[in-house]
Amino acid sequence: MDNAVGVRLRFRRSLVYTWAGPGLVVGRETSMVRWNSLASADGRRLMALAAALVVVLVVGTLGYVIIEGWSVFEAFYMVVITLSTVGFREVREISDAGRVFTILLILGGVSILAYAVATLIEFIVSGQLSGMYRRRAVRREIAALSGHFIICGYGRVGESVAREFAANGASFVVIDNDPAAAEHLDQAGYLHLLGDAADDEVLEEAGIQKARGLVAAVDSDADNTFVILSARVLRPDMLIVGRANSEESLRKVRKAGADHVISPYSIGGKKMATLMLKPLVHDYLEVVSGGGEIEFRLEEFALNDTCEIVGKSIAELEIRKRTGATILAVRHGDSGLFDTNPSPEITLDDGDVVIAIGTPADIANLEELFACRIPAVRDHSR
Repeated sequence: MDNAVGVRLRFRRSLVYTWAGPGLVVGRETSMVRWNSLASADGRRLMALAAALVVVLVVGTLGYVIIEGWSVFEAFYMVVITLSTVGFREVREISDAGRVFTILLILGGVSILAYAVATLIEFIVSGQLSGMYRRRAVRREIAALSGHFIICGYGRVGESVAREFAANGASFVVIDNDPAAAEHLDQAGYLHLLGDAADDEVLEEAGIQKARGLVAAVDSDADNTFVILSARVLRPDMLIVGRANSEESLRKVRKAGADHVISPYSIGGKKMATLMLKPLVHDYLEVVSGGGEIEFRLEEFALNDTCEIVGKSIAELEIRKRTGATILAVRHGDSGLFDTNPSPEITLDDGDVVIAIGTPADIANLEELFACRIPAVRDHSR
């Protein structure tokens, strides 16, 4: 196996794929059991108890119908008053065989009913029932999202990404399979799902079909490859940013389908070196990227034919004077090339992407100047 990196991928058809560097090799089938993420262990216990009660009611009703020859309604009524222990008299005179059956019904049915009531009280007192409703409410919120981001993994990198998204007002969903991470996410107030981010069903539940992009920030390079391959199969057109811990994994993660691959350790090392060699350059980059004491924002606008500024030049618009924002670059829609020092005479056309810097107020003024009836949403698909 190339560089000895093995990846086992689970897809909806329960086939096992092995990632061997150059390509995908289809392996043996596996009979993996998937629990629906909506059903917790506690919820399944309640469902099992409810099913047991239904069985007792059905068996008890049939028993009286067969043994005593009663009607279905009379038999069902007898079962209900027996299990509820209200003490009403029998519907009719009962035979010895019927009395033996009633004893068995009391011993079995009443015990199950008492256990079910005790379990329900435990659920209510411990807050598990409210937790189930809360999780359902969260899933309804997730189902209503559109144009959001999905963060897979809530370790140090995933948490940092979530903070940046929250600070910029971006909607997102976090997927992690660690219950401890779920508690932190609850405390932070972030929408999240507890499950395997490489599972197609979990990704679908996170709204991958309507998502704007996905960040694979799981600690393991192999797990990130699982996630990226699964996401790429479900959404071939979506922007995917992956994490790679080692330089040798960068190529594999990119080959799995990531549009961009980030190595946190490599970036951290470069940043530390820049701090030592070019401290003022670093400070400037911190300011323009929004990380300094002065609040600046870098923003990108994808122009469309509903924008009133299409067909006009930067000089004609007087962008700096009227908004306070500065145009740093323009990516031309026809060629895809970046103009990193655009001339004031350059004309802004439909399909162009404008990258600007300014305070939040400047950026808001610029968005108002563009006056697009269809919002100039940042476009990552081109």
